[in-house]
Amino acid sequence: MTDREKILHTTWFGSFIIEDGEVIDKELFPKNPSEIAKRKYRKEQGEVLEEEKSLIDRLKGEYSVSSKRLSDFGEVKDAIEPEISPEDHSYNEELLQKALQELGRKKIRESIDFGEHLARAVETIQDLNETINIKLERLKTWYSLYFSELDDEVNDEKYLELIIEHEDRDEIKQKIGLEGELTGQEITDQEMRHFKSLARSIKNEMEFREELEKYVESKMEEYAPNLSTLTGAKLGGELIAERGSLENLAKQPASTIQVLGAEKSLFRHLDKGTDPPKHGLILQHPYVHRAPESLRGKIARTFANKIAIAARIDYFDGEYQGEKMKKELEKKIKKIKKEG
Repeated sequence: MTDREKILHTTWFGSFIIEDGEVIDKELFPKNPSEIAKRKYRKEQGEVLEEEKSLIDRLKGEYSVSSKRLSDFGEVKDAIEPEISPEDHSYNEELLQKALQELGRKKIRESIDFGEHLARAVETIQDLNETINIKLERLKTWYSLYFSELDDEVNDEKYLELIIEHEDRDEIKQKIGLEGELTGQEITDQEMRHFKSLARSIKNEMEFREELEKYVESKMEEYAPNLSTLTGAKLGGELIAERGSLENLAKQPASTIQVLGAEKSLFRHLDKGTDPPKHGLILQHPYVHRAPESLRGKIARTFANKIAIAARIDYFDGEYQGEKMKKELEKKIKKIKKEG
């Protein structure tokens, strides 16, 4: 290093400004394995750390950097590796080892991106929704030949339960307190067995769907808590599934997130010049679908901006800010509605 040359250098425990072999300024990392691992991971991803930005803001005159990652801020001196002892700054080998273990766990989690599992679970839920709706419609159409009045008296779950548990319509009629004469046809034992088998099949699929929904909710709370708080586990999971992983979602601009799920409308716009879509999957959220139609586009943009930030925090940073972000979003939406 030449005389009086300043160099910005980052170690595993902090960022430093070195001049003539001496530390003249520094930003130390928190003495926490998780925080150190987080910074080491961000360095490996090519990001500039907040500690480095703080030092750069305070630097006067020309300086060099010791990493290609920081080449936008100064000339890279590849051969320079300043000697800075962690012990001189009250850091030790045990802390480094714990940080490396934490980093290793994070890399393992990222190598098996939970978003891939989540995407398959969400797709399965969507398939089950379609299958259940079709089979339930078939059952009701068929069973109505025998007991048409039942459909108007109970919800879908109770409908299935009554068919599974009771042998004939008179038992069900008494069970639910239904008055009046029934208009359906008599059926055979074989037809009743078919009704029960179909009802059990639908009920099993409903139970599996509920199990998958709980799985999606738990994974969202574990890996994407900010996004989950902002959108709800269901919508957040669908957005991640649409991109294939949390990483991919985190790298999307808000304008893309706003229309995720509306690809067909977007293609029609590009191909035939129709109006561009104002929203995709996020339309299902009350923030958007309960808004006046004239304001949905603006609210969808505002919502998508917050979703983009939440996804990036969950993937790159991990700090929980969900409730704060939700309050900020609701305040902005309230302002949009007030201004009309």
